[in-house]
Amino acid sequence: MGTEDDDVRVGNPERERVISLLNDAFSTGYLDITEFEERTGVVYSARTRGELKPLVADLPNGSALFHGSAIAGSAISASGPLVGGGQPLELNIDWDTVRKKGSWQVPPRLSARGSMGNLHMDVRSAAFTTAVVELELQVSASTVKLRLGPDHEVRYDELSTSGWSDVKDKAGPPTRPGGPVIIVRGSLSAASSLSIRR
Repeated sequence: MGTEDDDVRVGNPERERVISLLNDAFSTGYLDITEFEERTGVVYSARTRGELKPLVADLPNGSALFHGSAIAGSAISASGPLVGGGQPLELNIDWDTVRKKGSWQVPPRLSARGSMGNLHMDVRSAAFTTAVVELELQVSASTVKLRLGPDHEVRYDELSTSGWSDVKDKAGPPTRPGGPVIIVRGSLSAASSLSIRR
């Protein structure tokens, strides 16, 4: 890709690709935590390829950023079909704690992004608007806690972890069938954790 492509606009698939490359670079020691946080902070405000390229240009895996014009399509198909339509409910946990609990309405899609933060999501008394909900995580050095009711199910096989991150699933299977399903996608990096319990 030459400089003539620098003005091409980017969307979430390209931004998520950069986050994935930065996660890999951090977990293998090419970036320290400060550099990682600085670069990931820029990713979410980037509008063009020219703004994304410098973030990975000096990394060994940086050449994998754009594979021709098919990058957006390949990124979307890799993550599978999106749930519902429209924009997700954006939860910014950058150096903050966000709590969703009590009687609240769960939209078809949620997105939590940030570093050094916490997300506490309790759906026991929540009203689901769809049978399947997508929760996309792009977090580093953060903690995500999901509290489920007896009929809720969580699937996280499409969630990637790096840099000593992990998933602690203490919920077990639903005790009542037919409840809503929460599909967790995206990435946990820099010693982040996802904790699931009932």
